Amino acid sequence: MPQPQIQDLEERTSAQTLSDELGFDCADLEWNGSETTKDTANIDSNIPKNTNSILDSSQTTENAPLLAETSQTQTALSMRSSTTQITDQEDVSRFSLKDIDVRFPLGGLSIVVGPTGSGKSSLLSALVGEMTLVRGRVLLPTIDSSTLADDNEKYRDIIELSSEGLAIRDIAYVAQESWLRNATIRENILFGEPYSQERYEEVLRVCALKPDLRILVAGDMTEIGERGVTLSGGQKQRVALARAVYSSRRILLIDDCLSAVDAHTAKHILMECLLNKTKLMQGRTRVLVTHHVAMCLLYAQYMIMMHEGRITLKGTPEELKNRSTLSLALLQSQSDKDDSSADSQRNDASNASKGKGKTSNIGQDKDNSTTNAVNDTKPEDEYNKEHLRKLAEKKGIDPNSDLSVLQGILIKDEEREEGYVKLEVWKTFMLACGSKVFWGYLISILLVSEAIVALRSYWIKLWVASAGSNVSDFSILSGSSLALGSAESPAYASRYLLWLSPLIPRSNSLNGDGIMSSNMLSSHHSSMYWLGIYTLFGLVSVAWSVILWYSLFTGTITMARRMHRQLIRTIVHAAPRFYDSTPVGRIINRFSRDMATIDDGALDSIVYWFSGIAGVLTIYFIVSVAIPAFAIAAILITGMFVIIALYYLNTSRELNRLESNSMSPLLSLFGELIQGVTTIRAFGAKHYYIKEAINRISAHNRPFYTVWSANRWLSVRVDAASSMVSATAAVFILFNLDWIDAGMAGFILSYAMAFSDNMLWVIRDYSYNEMNMNAVERIMQYLKLEQEPALESDPENRPPAVWPRKGDVQIENLVVEYAPGVPVLHGISLSAKHGEKVGVVGRTGAGKSTMSLALLRYIEASKGRIVLDGVDISKIGLEDLRRNVTIIPQDPVLFNGTIRFNLDPFDEHPDELLWDALKRTHLVRERGSQTTSTAASITEGANDETPMLERMSGIFTSLDAEIKENGQNLSLGQRQLVSLARALVRRSKLIIMDEATASVDFDTDDRIQRTIRGPEFANSTLFCIAHRLRTIIDYDRVLVLDKGNAAEFDTPYNLLQNDNGIFRSMCEKSGEYEHLLASASSR
Repeated sequence: MPQPQIQDLEERTSAQTLSDELGFDCADLEWNGSETTKDTANIDSNIPKNTNSILDSSQTTENAPLLAETSQTQTALSMRSSTTQITDQEDVSRFSLKDIDVRFPLGGLSIVVGPTGSGKSSLLSALVGEMTLVRGRVLLPTIDSSTLADDNEKYRDIIELSSEGLAIRDIAYVAQESWLRNATIRENILFGEPYSQERYEEVLRVCALKPDLRILVAGDMTEIGERGVTLSGGQKQRVALARAVYSSRRILLIDDCLSAVDAHTAKHILMECLLNKTKLMQGRTRVLVTHHVAMCLLYAQYMIMMHEGRITLKGTPEELKNRSTLSLALLQSQSDKDDSSADSQRNDASNASKGKGKTSNIGQDKDNSTTNAVNDTKPEDEYNKEHLRKLAEKKGIDPNSDLSVLQGILIKDEEREEGYVKLEVWKTFMLACGSKVFWGYLISILLVSEAIVALRSYWIKLWVASAGSNVSDFSILSGSSLALGSAESPAYASRYLLWLSPLIPRSNSLNGDGIMSSNMLSSHHSSMYWLGIYTLFGLVSVAWSVILWYSLFTGTITMARRMHRQLIRTIVHAAPRFYDSTPVGRIINRFSRDMATIDDGALDSIVYWFSGIAGVLTIYFIVSVAIPAFAIAAILITGMFVIIALYYLNTSRELNRLESNSMSPLLSLFGELIQGVTTIRAFGAKHYYIKEAINRISAHNRPFYTVWSANRWLSVRVDAASSMVSATAAVFILFNLDWIDAGMAGFILSYAMAFSDNMLWVIRDYSYNEMNMNAVERIMQYLKLEQEPALESDPENRPPAVWPRKGDVQIENLVVEYAPGVPVLHGISLSAKHGEKVGVVGRTGAGKSTMSLALLRYIEASKGRIVLDGVDISKIGLEDLRRNVTIIPQDPVLFNGTIRFNLDPFDEHPDELLWDALKRTHLVRERGSQTTSTAASITEGANDETPMLERMSGIFTSLDAEIKENGQNLSLGQRQLVSLARALVRRSKLIIMDEATASVDFDTDDRIQRTIRGPEFANSTLFCIAHRLRTIIDYDRVLVLDKGNAAEFDTPYNLLQNDNGIFRSMCEKSGEYEHLLASASSR
């Protein structure tokens, strides 16, 4: 297909794609549907602004100081990015909030509770405009002249009002899955707000971040990477909470910020941050989604309980105490577990209401400042001070800062080659296209193609010459140019007859002087003869072009496949530290722009360049043969072209590299924007990101624009230099008119004028080649990444076919370092017998997640070893190890596909086992049962004639139910349960749980713990990292990590008997000591 048609097709496809994208419904960020606009038209403006009355469908006000959705009967909110269920008939049902009739009091703390998947997070999403309002109204308080800022004028310009008078930038939202920017901790907390040191320090204190900052190498100037990869889940939640608390927003919507922290830290955040004990929270409305019901209920002004998208209970704590309802009984069943802490909390509650609570001393260990890593914070291997200071200057950090501040820079500038493209790059590209045979074959085809073009031109000259009446009226051109027919120069003409002898018909066509007779060409052949031969040349040229382009196509496909395969293999097996310090945009840039660059025309550009060189040499040869003196002038002219070319190429090469690098930040920003769009829109920070996007687009376009400006610069100078070629040829023609006739003069001048275009494209094509090789350079950078150890085991170290049989684990003097001389784990030694359940606890930065990563060899041990069933895991391949170990991470990973694919991607297990796993994780239940029970297995009813699908109900009505990318159509708690179900299906002998149930309610957590302690995991060794001490209090043993050391390791009961023990201290600070002691004693 011709190139213009290809470009037209691509443009049409792009335009259609953009049209489809622009056709999407826009999010309603005004918090008003169309019905609301009508309903608010008749608002009674006389209702006092500070009224606390409940509004219903007949009593609404634009100025209501409520954060509420009001309608008595028929209100429904349908989620835009809905929870989708696909049955065997492919029906899709959307999760909805129904019959919501609630108000949250202004300036108070309201809590939203309920089981996993009940719609708590959806309610907050509705309040920030991320759901579709079907019926009813959602009203928010209007903004008056007061704000929370010390200097009101600083914030006046960032307040916006909708046409209905509702605030659209007065909400701070803390999502359940904390979204953080790829920036420093301070930049994440400020989030565009002016810096106030006093306010900032107080926010760090109330959010319990100061102890964490002391153990970070650069404190709050530490870069946390994309999605906060260097922070633990609890740290990410607290940074996101600090962002909301520091902001000037009066309404705080907080989704389960206490789930990933220990009980002591959770209580500190509640008492010091969420209550009205400090100036930070005065007058601010707080809506908190939480599973810590007993802890929070005593301090809340309002509470609602949700179930399956509906509110089942609502009111103040006093009202709930006076009710004797089923909902209250359910609430009490959760509170009973915390009875041991209720009395102390009542005392705290009274103090809190008076503003006399004591400041918590969370993690105030002075020795923490000596720790250099915080829960998988990964310092660089080596720090070049000068490089770091230059990098700091670019990032707006004082380059003279302490080295520890500079070491907090996680994301380094993207590497960029300088100077000429190295021979190694050309070699890599050529070998990817094919072997030496391929290149010899391709060059041969190219040379033959050029020869065919020359012969075709030669044949036309013969044809035109044959029409002349005598030999003096025409000239014959061979592969260069040949003038014949001047009676005055017979010797000159005869010198070139040998050039034409193979193509001129044999006859007595030469006279006595050796000159071709005048009727040689005109009398022997008809026009059909000349036309037929010319047509034959055309057909051969077309056929040869097909062969040439087919060869180019084959070479391009081969090259693209090889390079893409090598790149993806290298990325997949890169060392974990690469992902922590590399923005996703850089990786996407390699797979998109760079791969497209070499895929679309890299090989073509090389062929064009060779063709252009051949054309230049042909012109040089033709004109030089016709005018021998031109050869000397051509050398000088060529030197001038070389000077111009070198100057241009040195500039364009670096500009192309700058343009390639500038695309990565732009892609990273788009990815960051998509991931955090809910938070960004809730904070009203979209204008900041639009401005940032414009800046990065401009940064990308600057080198692009400069490249094409340089192209124009080149064209002007090449045209000027080419005019010298034409002028030189014309001068030489004037001095040789005695043997150059008009036809030859025109022919020479036409080729001399074509010299300009050929030279221009030779230079441009070489520039394109270097641009393409720049893409190869960038891909080669990733082909040299540090890789994980081998996937396959050596034959002599291959584990037995059935391994592990038991699951015995021995850790011997384990030392793990992220950088030389910076150990995170210091000589840990312990053993766990098969079937043992080991709880792992410790303060933030103690090394809990590091140990779990070491068990899977995501981080290699510097010293010591880990032995699993008698096999040193460092000796075997990663595939043999990881295939037999299951990890349930705190941030679950689900794949786009069916629930069956996510549970059993290799289709190794029967459907009955999959249903059983879903039931035991309480994602489904048998129809007719009110609660999900683990008393009986689904497989026990295998003889039931009722089909499995008809017997089950829950969020999954079929194993073919769709799960969207990363489980976006499930709540976070449901995703964790799916990951747990996957572990149940695999039945590995070693299972690692890293806060696997942090986002589920306590009741579901208790049921899951019973499942873990049941027969399903009886033969599996379990390491469970937990902040909820009740989760692991009845485990076989508990490992307490402190600053990378195994501080304590014993049964929970024995550890509680140690008055000075760390574990006992943690239990006492949790406020649940009596309950924990009773549970440990009852084992």
